[in-house]
Amino acid sequence: MDIKVLFLILVPLSTAFLIPLIDLINAKLRRFFVLLGILLESYLLVSIIINNFSELKKGDLFLQYHLGGWQPPLGINLVMDSLSLIFVVITALSLLLIVTYSIGYIGHHEGKYYVLYSLIAAASMGAILTADLFNIYVFIEMLTITSGALIGFKRSKEASAAAIKYLVYNILAGLLFFLAVLLIYFNLGTLNMADIALNFTTLSVQIKLFITAILLTSILIKMGIFPFIFWLPKSYDTAPSPVTAVLSGILSKVYLYIFIRIFWTVIGFKTLELLNLNSFLLNLALVSSLLGHIFALQSNNIKRLLAYSSIGHIGMIMAVIMLNSTAGFYGGILHIISHMFMKAGLFVSCGYLLQYTRSHAYRDFRGVGLKNRKVFIAFIILLLSMIGMPPLLGFASKWYVLIAFLEAQNYFGAFIVIFGSLTAVIYYLRYIAKGFEEAKLTDTELNEEIYSRPLLSVLYRGKIVSFISYTYTAIIILGGLSFRFLDLPLKISTLSVMNVEKYIELVLGG
Repeated sequence: MDIKVLFLILVPLSTAFLIPLIDLINAKLRRFFVLLGILLESYLLVSIIINNFSELKKGDLFLQYHLGGWQPPLGINLVMDSLSLIFVVITALSLLLIVTYSIGYIGHHEGKYYVLYSLIAAASMGAILTADLFNIYVFIEMLTITSGALIGFKRSKEASAAAIKYLVYNILAGLLFFLAVLLIYFNLGTLNMADIALNFTTLSVQIKLFITAILLTSILIKMGIFPFIFWLPKSYDTAPSPVTAVLSGILSKVYLYIFIRIFWTVIGFKTLELLNLNSFLLNLALVSSLLGHIFALQSNNIKRLLAYSSIGHIGMIMAVIMLNSTAGFYGGILHIISHMFMKAGLFVSCGYLLQYTRSHAYRDFRGVGLKNRKVFIAFIILLLSMIGMPPLLGFASKWYVLIAFLEAQNYFGAFIVIFGSLTAVIYYLRYIAKGFEEAKLTDTELNEEIYSRPLLSVLYRGKIVSFISYTYTAIIILGGLSFRFLDLPLKISTLSVMNVEKYIELVLGG
């Protein structure tokens, strides 16, 4: 057993509970304490990789921790394999960047913000590492409550309405997930995912179909797949930029991981095929991607545009994964990595640029590129990566997604990849051109507008904010130039997904 797997959850969880105590002692220590927690998380991950590097190269990485010493399937256990490791690494890195960005961005109620942020970090790690279906439910409910509170963080009428809408949809999804957990437990007497996978085929067709249907509905709502796409853009529009970076960059990827883990490990892809759901889900994801790009094309609000763009990309990722091929998982996981950093980077750079605007509307985006050319150039590079411009990381990931669709002779999927890139050229270039237009407002009017906004007292800490924008941009550039370094981890994680029998054997007998 490796207790470091447990500490990946406990460190951010402890940070959340200790922040109020730190505030009582000295509020100025709060930021240092939060950064210390994230850095300790990074240290744990680095030490896990170094200590298990030989196993990692061979594709044999498997770490497990049994809470209370109870062996599976009786007890609760945490599991890290090659797939969960890659999700934990990219999540931890993005969390580190976003919390650093928040130091330069969040001006009021910092203590509450960092408590919620740390709880999101703990819940994200828990959802990825747990091997117990009930604990996935617990962690996704933690994510719902904490992210809902952050969406309403500005305490405006619009933010409160968006937070309520977000909570209604996601609590409904959580209730459906909980119902599926209850049905599985009553029929199989276990909540361990490997044990469920071993026995799920023994259930009747009707029970399997009902459990699969409500689990699918729950996760599709969480991911924002059609027809459950309309709650998401409003949430992105009203939330502070570091929060939208977490929502689009991190939470959507956690739900994608849960989707993969449940429907390839627990339920099994063969069950989806027997129930004739695989083709339906693939086409549903492609339709969702198509609609996401069409709505983005019609959007006149930059944050809503980025939200609809996320719908387009998440749909594309889900579709290519549903091909259930080595090429599909390779391209899908690479685009998960690419999209996490591209979209989080776009929201953090956009958060800085929007300080120079009256609203998020297209007409008010005029001239923002002239106010801070370096951040706007970083913003443009990230947009070009989203389009799929070589040699950026977005090009590499889209290329492999396209190849996967062509190999599977799914020409509708290949069309969606190309259509998404072409429409992105149109709706992104509009904002690039608008950003370089001469603004009509005077500097005095702009400064009055900036300092009148209560949460965003950002300019005196602008160096921190702009540095994180540059860091995300550097990751996208360097990742595109050297994405071949990701080849081994991608191949290993793909094998980890598709070799379900090995996962079951290691969990139950490891």
